[in-house]
Amino acid sequence: MSDAELRRAIAILRDRASRAHRRGDDAEAELLEGTVRNYQHEMTLRP
Repeated sequence: MSDAELRRAIAILRDRASRAHRRGDDAEAELLEGTVRNYQHEMTLRP
């Protein structure tokens, strides 16, 4: 995935996690937030 694609995916996943929290689906929100953290970590490893 390119940097731009990762940034876009992170933004989309953050939005989905926020919506999951609002509807009370904390398990889904945690899963999405974990994916965001993984993507952010991937970004830090890139040159």
